[in-house]
Amino acid sequence: MKFSSLNECTMAITDDDIIQAMKHIPGYLDITPSDFMEVYRLAFSHAMSRLKNAIKAEQIMTRSVIAVSEDTPLTQVIKKMAENNISGLPVVKDGQTVSGIISEKDFLKRMNDDKTSSFMRVILQCIESKGCLAADFKTLVAADIMSSPCITTLPKTPVTEVAGIMDQENINRVPVIDDKLKLVGIIARSDIVQTMC
Repeated sequence: MKFSSLNECTMAITDDDIIQAMKHIPGYLDITPSDFMEVYRLAFSHAMSRLKNAIKAEQIMTRSVIAVSEDTPLTQVIKKMAENNISGLPVVKDGQTVSGIISEKDFLKRMNDDKTSSFMRVILQCIESKGCLAADFKTLVAADIMSSPCITTLPKTPVTEVAGIMDQENINRVPVIDDKLKLVGIIARSDIVQTMC
């Protein structure tokens, strides 16, 4: 079940939300319109926080994951990414266990002599050199350029926590694994943006 926004979730304010809000107001509470609005504002804020933490990774993840094995030729990896219009995908080994992830950044790093991930530097090298910098991709497999170990999350992880991991690690996707470390889904940054709006 995917939520396109929190507003599509049940937005009912509970008694607990009101009690939590009232705890934030010091002293005796004389119910006037402005007091009520203050209680409502705090209750609404509490309800939003509760809802954000209630949405779990499994509710927004893509379950049909496009993945490759460690020994998949890079030419096939490139074709899969291009045909599916994705900028990264998980790499799995025996039994769908995640062993790494490949993104456009990994290709740029491999093509760039000084290992910076600037796209324009790669273009410059292509213009100045004779031959294509991507030529050796024909002889490589996914395991040769994947980023490993891969940062993963669990189905019950709150979406807010997944968003924090993405920001902290500066990544755009997180594979979701079960308790046996098998790939069960993937969350892209765009999934989180749609959920949090």
